Amino acid sequence: MKNKANTYGIILLVFICCGIMAFIETVVEPAYAVKSAIKVVVFLLFPLIFAKITGIKLFDHSFAPERKRVLPLLALGCLIYGVILGAYALTTSIFDYASLVQSLSADQNVEPASFVWVALYISFANSLLEEFLFRFVAFLKLSDYTSRKAAYLFSSIAFAVYHAAMIGSSFPPPLLFLALIGLTVGGCIFDYVDEKGGTFCYSWMIHMCADFAIMTIWYLHI
Repeated sequence: MKNKANTYGIILLVFICCGIMAFIETVVEPAYAVKSAIKVVVFLLFPLIFAKITGIKLFDHSFAPERKRVLPLLALGCLIYGVILGAYALTTSIFDYASLVQSLSADQNVEPASFVWVALYISFANSLLEEFLFRFVAFLKLSDYTSRKAAYLFSSIAFAVYHAAMIGSSFPPPLLFLALIGLTVGGCIFDYVDEKGGTFCYSWMIHMCADFAIMTIWYLHI
């Protein structure tokens, strides 16, 4: 009975966190610094408060990565960086990335003068917040109370849908569909490396590399 309550509680928590941030991002649309501060509260403090109320132990999992795993995962991250840039190079004749970046910059309230700071935040801090919620809470902790298959599906689909909601108005439907597929597959890869290592730090390293690639494309057109 306790397992079911914790399972539903974690799922509800993730839905609430994603719903609040989707509302903030698409309806309120505050300045980027304000939005970032709100995300820290929603994606980090909300799970901590939830854990305190429910008695779920968030810190019984290790956070420290094993040294022997770091280099192989960084190599995988570099591979993903290359794959994303390769996909970009192959599709430049199909999609108007310049218009896409302009639309995305306007939606996210990002000015060219502040791009470097935004890029650093997205690559390091934003990726950490998302991995904490989607991989640590929605996968590793959820796996303690339900099947690994269910945790894989929930965390990867939630990760993809959350991002689709953020970028949906900026992306044309074909590119949005490809992004959904890529994000879902990417979420499964993140889950897999964390399952093997027992910490979300591994997926965070790969996530950073993927964000570096996206920031590179953004920089080329900003």
